[in-house]
This record gives sequence, C-alpha cells and structure tokens, in this order.
Amino acid sequence: MENPRKNYNILYVDDERQNLVSFKATFRKHYTVYSAQSGKEAIEILRKQDIDLIISDQRMPEMTGVQLFEKILPEFPDAIRMVLTGYSDVQAIIDAINKGQVYYYITKPWKHDELKLVIDKALESYELQMQNRTLSKEKEALQLETERQSKENLLSQYQTLKSQVNPHFLFNSLNALYALVDRDPKTAKQFIVKLSKVYRYSLEYTDEITIHLEDELKFIRDYIFLQKIRFNENLIFKNEISKDRRNVFIPPATLQLLVENAIKHNIVSQESPLVIELYIEGDYLIVKNNFQIRKDNVVSTGIGQQNLISRYSYITDNKPIFEQKGGYYYAKVPLIEAN
Repeated sequence: MENPRKNYNILYVDDERQNLVSFKATFRKHYTVYSAQSGKEAIEILRKQDIDLIISDQRMPEMTGVQLFEKILPEFPDAIRMVLTGYSDVQAIIDAINKGQVYYYITKPWKHDELKLVIDKALESYELQMQNRTLSKEKEALQLETERQSKENLLSQYQTLKSQVNPHFLFNSLNALYALVDRDPKTAKQFIVKLSKVYRYSLEYTDEITIHLEDELKFIRDYIFLQKIRFNENLIFKNEISKDRRNVFIPPATLQLLVENAIKHNIVSQESPLVIELYIEGDYLIVKNNFQIRKDNVVSTGIGQQNLISRYSYITDNKPIFEQKGGYYYAKVPLIEAN
C-alpha cells in the first residue's frame, strides 16, 4: 500500500548504528529518514525538524524507547509513535501503550514488507488526524465568525429597538414651556435646562446597551421635573432606592418608558393624584403606580413594553414582568449586575 502523500519525515532511534544504517538504506526511497542513537539525540532532532512518525528501539541505555515517548509526548503530541523490541514482554507492551501512547508495537527482527505496511497505515492515520484537526480549526473559525456576525446582527436589532423608544412628551413639553415663558420666566429657564439634559442623555447613551442605575436615576429626576410642570402636585414621585443598591445597570431610558406609560394610561388629577413609586426587590427594579385607568380610553399599542422585553432578551435570560393586582400596576425589570 503506497501512501498518497510523499516526503514524510521519519525518525528512527536505535543505539546500534548498524540498525540505523540498515533502516535508512531500506526506507529512504519511500520517506525522508532521520536517525538518532539515543533518546537525547532524538529530542534534539525533533526540536529542529518536523517529524511525522518516530520509531524507537525499546532497549537502549540511559533512556528506553517508552521513556523517550513519555518524555516527548507533551512537546510533540502529534507525531505517530512506534516501538521496536526483540523480546516479548507483556508489561513492556502495556507500558508502551499507556505511558508513551504508542501506535504500534513491533517485534524484531522486522521484515521490510510488513514494516512498510505498518508505517503506511500509521501515516495514513496520521494524515487523517491532521486533516480532521484542520477541519476542526476551520469549523471553529467558522463558528467564531458566525457568532461574531450573530452578535453584530443582534446589536443592530438592539439599536433599532432603542431607536423606536422615542420620548412621546416632546410636544407636551413644548406646550408647557410656551405657557411658562410669560407667566414664570424663571421656571421656564429651569425647564429649558432640564429638557436639554433629558435629550442630551438620550444622545449620549444611545449607543450604550446598559447604563449605570445612578445615571438613570439622575435622568428620571429631570424627566419628572418636566412632567410636574404639566401636572403640578397631581403627580407624586417616590424614589425609595437606597444608595447601596445603585451599583447595578439597566438599559438606557428604561425608567422613562415605564414612568411615561404610567402617566399616559392613568388619571392624573387633583381628585385622583397619580403616585409613582420606585424601589428594588431582590434582583428586580419595580415601578409601581396606583391603577386608575383613564376613561377616555387611550389605546395601548404595547410597542414600548415589547421593545423593552426584546432589549432585555439580548442582555439576560431574566425577563421584565408587568402585572396589575390590588389596585396597583407593577412594572418589574431585571437589574444587571456589574461584571
């Protein structure tokens, strides 16, 4: 059986020089043959040449064939290893297989045709092993590239979702500002400053996947200031998040969306003030409001909540929870711990 690939490098190790000469003369027309008279010399050759297959005599002074294979295994794990011996020793065979990870055990004296067949089969196995390794590396590279593209696609989808979460209060804010300009110029200036902060926040953090909760709370304070210009004391906001619980993250503008939904869908009046509470339970941030649905039947598209759920799906397996019970509405969003 002639192996299809040419120029395999074979290293033959034997302390008897005549055996080295005989092996090289016999097989040099089939392979590139290197020879060594000791394990130490064999290691020097291995560090200079790419060797595909190593054949070593078992009985050698200083270092046996199995000891040689055991020694080179960590540094040269891919080379096929074969051991030659002139005696039948079961324990030696076991040691050769277990310690040196030997491919084949050959007894002396070897015959040319039989040894050639064994070598070709070993090299064929070696070639398949190398091809499989190459394919595995290519597969791994392809998987990494696929994962990279998948992450880029997910990030693109995430950014698209964020772009859909636009503030709905812009026109109401401008109307409120218009009314303030003549009636209360000082408050109008404050309003302009807060409004600019709100939109600066949206612009600065538009490319962020998550934002520090402390920054989000500063943003929501400015947002609530703008809303209270419209609703005065009819809108009550309570932030009950302690300082020691603020070292976490959430997607940008999450609180704005939840507070905005509470204001949009509920009555906010002197007779029925809307109370919005902000607090943390376990791993969730909770926005709670008294449930007093507006009678003018504002149609909810659910886009805001669905977008928030989708945004969270790219970050964590934990999902936002929305529920009504006991006269209150609860929006619960997972907190993202700092890495």
